Amino acid sequence: MKLDKKTVLDLIERKVEKILVYFYDAWCSGTKVDIKEDFIVDDSLEKLELSSSPFFVYVEKKDKQKFAWAIITKTIVADHTWKEKIRYIFNNEQVKDRCGCGSSFSFGKKTPKFDLSKLDSLKNNFKK
Repeated sequence: MKLDKKTVLDLIERKVEKILVYFYDAWCSGTKVDIKEDFIVDDSLEKLELSSSPFFVYVEKKDKQKFAWAIITKTIVADHTWKEKIRYIFNNEQVKDRCGCGSSFSFGKKTPKFDLSKLDSLKNNFKK
């Protein structure tokens, strides 16, 4: 896993000793990634070995493989209230689907669900 330079420099400047990089459920494509600094290390977490990192990086054991060859980039966007919010863009070859803004993603390609009987009904109604 690799973090962008700005995120690394920010963590170093603030003398952060450990971070938790984790996935959470989100809108659009279903998953987002975030970084937490205030957490307790327990048996559900595993430390990743990052070269020349002055801080420890932890991930949930169940998600460790998804972080292989991942690149995480910090972005700052305005939300609907025009306040700046930090978002992280997660990239690796396992991502199969992504929302328009890029921060929400999925490890599986979503297929739209169509009710063909409703489409046929609409089609028949418009023929009249």
